[in-house]
Amino acid sequence: MPFNFSKEKWTSLLQRLEYESSLRLVPFLIASFIAALVSILYTKIFFGAEELSLKILENAHWSLSLLFTLATVFLSWYIPFRLAPHAGGSGIPQMLIANELDPANDSLLIRSLIGIRVITVKIIASVICVLGGGAVGQEGPTLQIASGIFYRVGEKSSRWIQQISMRSFILAGGASGLAAAFNTPLGGIAYALEELSKDYFNNFKTYVLWSVITTGILVQTVLGGYLYLGFPSIESVSLNTYINVIAVAALTGAFGSLFGGVLYKITLARKKLQSVRKMIVLNLFCGLIFWLAIYLWNRHGMGGGKGLILDLLFKGDWATASDVAIRGLGPLAMSLAGVAGGLFAPALAIGASIGSLFSQFFWPHNHHLLILCGMIGFLTGFMKTPFTAFILIFEMTDRHSSLFPMMLAASIAAAASKIAHKHSFYDLVKEDFFHEKKPDRPVE
Repeated sequence: MPFNFSKEKWTSLLQRLEYESSLRLVPFLIASFIAALVSILYTKIFFGAEELSLKILENAHWSLSLLFTLATVFLSWYIPFRLAPHAGGSGIPQMLIANELDPANDSLLIRSLIGIRVITVKIIASVICVLGGGAVGQEGPTLQIASGIFYRVGEKSSRWIQQISMRSFILAGGASGLAAAFNTPLGGIAYALEELSKDYFNNFKTYVLWSVITTGILVQTVLGGYLYLGFPSIESVSLNTYINVIAVAALTGAFGSLFGGVLYKITLARKKLQSVRKMIVLNLFCGLIFWLAIYLWNRHGMGGGKGLILDLLFKGDWATASDVAIRGLGPLAMSLAGVAGGLFAPALAIGASIGSLFSQFFWPHNHHLLILCGMIGFLTGFMKTPFTAFILIFEMTDRHSSLFPMMLAASIAAAASKIAHKHSFYDLVKEDFFHEKKPDRPVE
């Protein structure tokens, strides 16, 4: 019969196209679309709030500026504390923890880490923090937000698509979040390989690739094919340049690793506070110290630090010791205060400042390259992901002429960071969480 014949042909065609495999890709594309739109909106609001914070600090009376900073730092901690505790902090540890949990048995715990309520509170609290000048970034929260969106879409789709891995959604969401935050699709894939998936990448590489590609296309369509940092001028690379690249990479790699260790100790110290009153006092004290630092000392400590990086790369500015100090102390104060906000961008700003200061004293002939290598080195030391750090900076700036110095910086920083501290801040927080929640979990 004609009808039966056509049905058979249609079934055969679907089988040739691997219908089931293609169908499993659909929810990843849907999640990518939603994550891209949310990331775009969040990024615009975040950077708008960052610009507004500087105007408030410069134009408002000092008393109003002080009260505003104290209020925003307080609310950025208090709102997550009351509504969604895991919405505090940077967001990346929460995503990494959710990635290692069993979706079948730990669904409630995963939702408490990257659920819709959590990521909604995260957006609100982090924007409030940066509105008061808080030294936080939007990149870490974007990873948590994207992974939460992917996970929720995965939960819904599992009802009508069989044999779909919920862990794949979290991984693809984290990778897409990084790609959206920095407009670096390759960086998202590199992060999935190096940090998120490790030995499991082959099981879901198609989903990750398509998710990153879809998110990247949508973000670039709306925001344009921009580079997160731009095209800094790089002079020719000589033997002396390589020697200084090695020195900068070793220095920033070690400092990045130590910085992560200090942040982890701050995290442990905060956990010892059982009294809400003590938490409030500590939060307000940190807010006061931070306001005094940015108002009386150095305003480069405000926000995530992207503005400082752009000034160093494109306005002929040179970092000072004060810039290095304020960029380091700001995130530490925010972490001690318990606010919501990322550490990715602040880490890049610290690395850029160290690289610029080093160049000023030892090798000013290739200032911009040492800034880029400083960012790679510090991020490598902080996250223990040299490949991701190198790919991110390379993709942000599109400087093919500096390919080998950047790779060298990542390699040297990785070695130096292991000497200073073996584990990244994110891994330390993740393992601490599992020791508390699951005492019987073996330490890998």
